[in-house]
Amino acid sequence: MKNPFVLKKTSLILFYHLISVLRCFLDTEVFIKRELLIRNTSYSMKLTPTVELIQAILERIPEGFISRDELIKRVLLRKKTIMDRMLAGSCVVRHENFYLDTTRLTIEKFNDLVTWCKPELPPILKDGWLPDRPITERLIERQKQLEQSHAPKPYIELLYKIQNTPGYIKRDELITHPDLESILDDLLQVNVLAQLDYIVYDPLRLSQSTIQEILRLNQLQPQREHLLNMLAQSPMHQRDLIEIFGDDQLQSLIQMGGLATFTIPTKFPQYNGGSWIYLKSMNVDSARKLAQKAIDQAMDQAWGQTLTLCHNVLRTGAKDGATNRAQVVARTYSINQAAQRLNLRKETIRKAMRQNILSYFIDPEGTYRIHAKDIELALQDDERLEQITAFEIVRARDLMLLCNRSYSTIRRRLKRLKHYSADVPWGMVRGMWELPDQYHIYKTRLLQINEEQRRKREAEKAERLRIIREQQEAERRRREELRARLVAAFPTWKHDARIDQQITLHVGPPNSGKTHDALNTLTQAGSGWYLAPLRLLAFEIFDRLNQRGVPCNLLTGEEYIPVEGACITAATIEMFNPTESGECVVIDEAQMLADSDRGWAWTQAMMQARSPQIHVIAPDIAETLITRLANEAAIPIDIVRHKRLTPIQFAERHIALDELPKQTILVAFSRKMVLHLKTELEDMGRRVSVVYGSLPPEVRRRQADRFASGETEICVATDAVGMGLNLPADRVVFYEIEKFDGTDVRLLNPSEVQQIGGRAGRYGYAESGEVAAVRREDHDILRKLFYEELKPLTYARVAPSVEDLMMIPGSLHERLQQWASLQSIPDSLRDIIKTADMTERIELAAMLTDQQVNQLGLDAALKLVNAPTRQSSRAYWHNCAMAIIQGGYMPKPPAPPRYIKSSVDLETAEDCIACADVYLWLGSRREFQAHAADMMEIREARLFWSSQIDDALLQKIDTLRRCRKCGRRLPRNHRFALCDRCFYAGKDYDYY
Repeated sequence: MKNPFVLKKTSLILFYHLISVLRCFLDTEVFIKRELLIRNTSYSMKLTPTVELIQAILERIPEGFISRDELIKRVLLRKKTIMDRMLAGSCVVRHENFYLDTTRLTIEKFNDLVTWCKPELPPILKDGWLPDRPITERLIERQKQLEQSHAPKPYIELLYKIQNTPGYIKRDELITHPDLESILDDLLQVNVLAQLDYIVYDPLRLSQSTIQEILRLNQLQPQREHLLNMLAQSPMHQRDLIEIFGDDQLQSLIQMGGLATFTIPTKFPQYNGGSWIYLKSMNVDSARKLAQKAIDQAMDQAWGQTLTLCHNVLRTGAKDGATNRAQVVARTYSINQAAQRLNLRKETIRKAMRQNILSYFIDPEGTYRIHAKDIELALQDDERLEQITAFEIVRARDLMLLCNRSYSTIRRRLKRLKHYSADVPWGMVRGMWELPDQYHIYKTRLLQINEEQRRKREAEKAERLRIIREQQEAERRRREELRARLVAAFPTWKHDARIDQQITLHVGPPNSGKTHDALNTLTQAGSGWYLAPLRLLAFEIFDRLNQRGVPCNLLTGEEYIPVEGACITAATIEMFNPTESGECVVIDEAQMLADSDRGWAWTQAMMQARSPQIHVIAPDIAETLITRLANEAAIPIDIVRHKRLTPIQFAERHIALDELPKQTILVAFSRKMVLHLKTELEDMGRRVSVVYGSLPPEVRRRQADRFASGETEICVATDAVGMGLNLPADRVVFYEIEKFDGTDVRLLNPSEVQQIGGRAGRYGYAESGEVAAVRREDHDILRKLFYEELKPLTYARVAPSVEDLMMIPGSLHERLQQWASLQSIPDSLRDIIKTADMTERIELAAMLTDQQVNQLGLDAALKLVNAPTRQSSRAYWHNCAMAIIQGGYMPKPPAPPRYIKSSVDLETAEDCIACADVYLWLGSRREFQAHAADMMEIREARLFWSSQIDDALLQKIDTLRRCRKCGRRLPRNHRFALCDRCFYAGKDYDYY
């Protein structure tokens, strides 16, 4: 019979052909070159993680998976959640702390391999290039070559035998015939197979690190069996096992499986910390009981040994126990207990222990124990007690009290003793400087002195409280007396002339003809006043009456335009002179009675007007308040109810920004948003006007006129459009339904929605009106607010007179504060009258000294702080005030940019006009006219600046909101000055 291992020449040729192919397949030259490159590669630079990189790494790992800890050696991994999002949808998944290739592994197969495999990273060059080919390609290529070659059968059988194993086999199990030795050596030589120690393995199925792990586990097997035998009956503590196996080997044995751990809290040092190890096959509760029993036995034995160290003297109040531990505790003091018993510090007890004055030992729980005999003896023996108290720290300040010396004297004396701290041991100063020789006497005297000082402090405190209460009582009486004088000086609204007066109250919704009817009455009366809340509205009536042939003057805080033969004046309400009321006074927008800042002017106009006819125009919510005020003043009142002249309805659906029809007022609630929307709509090809509060009245009027004439299609406005402008709008659309009211961002109230929405469908301009919102979610909320029943106004406001302030002591701002806090309203009017908000006036008054107020006079100073300022013009107001006080000329307001090209330039121009308004307002007051030498120049400049603003708005300057840092366009509702990119760049955020 032929020996199958004796090869023919032809078969050998074919075999070596196969070997050559496999050698090419393994890219031996590339492998050698790669090894040289790897040696010169620095691994300090980690690679940025990508799906492609991680997938390529897994494709070159024989096992098909890698641990996160291994992968992070070369790849800069981020949080697991971020990596999971990045790998979503790829063939790479994370399972616990491993990443695996799902094209080659299932979870079940992975769970089997992970218990004994330890894959390593494939070679990776510095630039991230992986020189090896993917494992799958190499396996397919090898299988194909084996099938196509005519290799001798023993070679094929040897390779197939390896394939039928987990990927490795012991060499002596593989070599079943001596002639197979040479065949195996041939396959090892060409790297088709590999060998480590006594294990032969397939390098395309297992990594070398896995074989090393297998060898390590095999070496640990005897120790593992020994450990399992030791734990078969009872769990053992980790420290005991470390003494037998060593820490590293024990951890390796635990990782091999079959073992579990638990902890038991205990004070016993031997078993405090660390874990108990037991067989997983054992019940955990039973294992815990056995461990606890072992602890108890060891503890009792240790306490028994400790008991032999104790004397028979028990602690005061202690009872002898039954257990060894209880008996030890009864015969000893802990450091805390000893300190309490001797009334000393714990550190003093420790020092006495270190000096062997007190004998001690450490119990099995690690607690220091002092013999009760020593403590009780110290309490009976003064000399022994002084040995202990010598370590007690006394303070220099306590020594100061007992020695009746200054603190510095005590510190100098201590320095002479070479002691430089303020805390000194009692033994160092005992018996010196008239101090007692015994600590307990020192302590007794110190307690007596401290008690005397405590009583003294309490007496002084009681005296201070008595004085404070007396002062408070005196202040209360003073305020009560002052309040009584102010109440007595409150204007008497009832007088005999009231019988000849008549209030006609015109109530109704917007666009109901209230103002039209009242103006007709004023025209027929021949003389009187039209009082408006805004310059713009006063100018509109001034213009309307003069166009009708009725001569009418214009009087505002900034200008006076007399008209020849005019007996009627259209004015802002603060400029009203009650002593020259004429035959008829028309008070418009009387709901402003309740305004916390300006409401006093409406109250004053209605209550102090001497005209026979007083026509008051207000919405329905003001009817009750105005009627009560009229009744309190005994003025007859007649109520005329008006109905809306054009119908108004709420739209069925919201209207998107790009769907806005012509003749629409778009409402926003900040200057920035109005200007942003203007540019955005203009980018859509729309023609736009804008109206907002800080825009000069002349510019607002021109913008409104363009909208009324059809020159523009849309008017973007703030709530300033709700008063003082007659705009021919078919609809009012709310871009937003929240506003900042100076304190918080809040939802619009029903009154604001109905006042602004009522601008839709003006009589004579439109047949009907419609109200809507831009956003779907705002539309339903707005509908409820639009139809909600309004609550009636409850309080009117009053402001102080010069006479009132003269009664109050203090500086001007203190007088204003006191007047506001006193609420000096007669009891009969307290349910309908409140004091005005004086915050702005108080802040301006605080900028003036008492000397400056005295120099001006109280009347002039009060007018000075009543100037219409805003935050941007307050510094200029102060410059004007200083010029007036010093007797000079007020400085000219700052000039705006020559050309307005941006939103910033526009805001600067508006601020300059606000400063010009301050100049003109002050220059229009009789007291300050001599200090305003440039009234005409400033008025002309203001008109020119206003025209500049109007031209800039007409020229469609870029008013989009942009990032303060990079200039990028910000989203419409972006709340911040920086874009997200600049914000996060500044924070140096990690985007992985």
